[in-house]
Amino acid sequence: MALIWLSYFMISIIVIGFTLAAAIFFPCLLLSRWIPVFGRVPDWILQKGIRLLMWVQPWFKARVDIQLPQSKSGVLIVSNHRSTLDVFILLSRIKGIRIMARSGLYKIPFLSLMMRATRQIRVEKGHLDSWVKSLETVKQSLARGETVHIFPEMTRCTEGYSGLQNFVSGPFLTAIQADATIVPLLFKNTDGAWPKGEFGLRFRAPIEVKTLSPIRAGEFASAEQLKHAVRARMQEAML
Repeated sequence: MALIWLSYFMISIIVIGFTLAAAIFFPCLLLSRWIPVFGRVPDWILQKGIRLLMWVQPWFKARVDIQLPQSKSGVLIVSNHRSTLDVFILLSRIKGIRIMARSGLYKIPFLSLMMRATRQIRVEKGHLDSWVKSLETVKQSLARGETVHIFPEMTRCTEGYSGLQNFVSGPFLTAIQADATIVPLLFKNTDGAWPKGEFGLRFRAPIEVKTLSPIRAGEFASAEQLKHAVRARMQEAML
């Protein structure tokens, strides 16, 4: 059954994704180049489209509580990374979110087109110059008041992993430089629905997603201090 649900999910992506992209998203994206009032419409379409995609999944069971503050200096969401599902949940709930994503995803034809069109942030794993360039893009996005997401663990955990993996410091230095608001976010049991390395989806595995209270990055003297404060808050909330 797990393979059947994955097949259903992939077919849903093709049907809903291609239909919305061709009929609504890309026409509005083109219009937004000339008509300012259409500027945020493509972000709205993407969010609602993926929300619809997840709504029509019988296997998907999640309690999602995402609350974001208003911030002129931008919002940086940092979360643990338990499953590929994490990204679908983020895109379905947060309009206009920019997610730092590994370069391998840009090799998938239609997905690559959508990621470029929605200005997701590309990073090549193992390439320091790409990492530095991506963090600079994050800083520029935050300066424009956008909402950006980074997985500071840098990789998905194995199924059933307890706690948090180690965080890298780069995103937290960028947050300080941009004087951004950091919102910690926790994913619980998305790996129970779609574990890393498994070709199949599990039916109605209970998922919980919630944001924690925001942290002002500019109040910290160093990236290490900020990283440890965010990680400690997330670790406490997991108990």
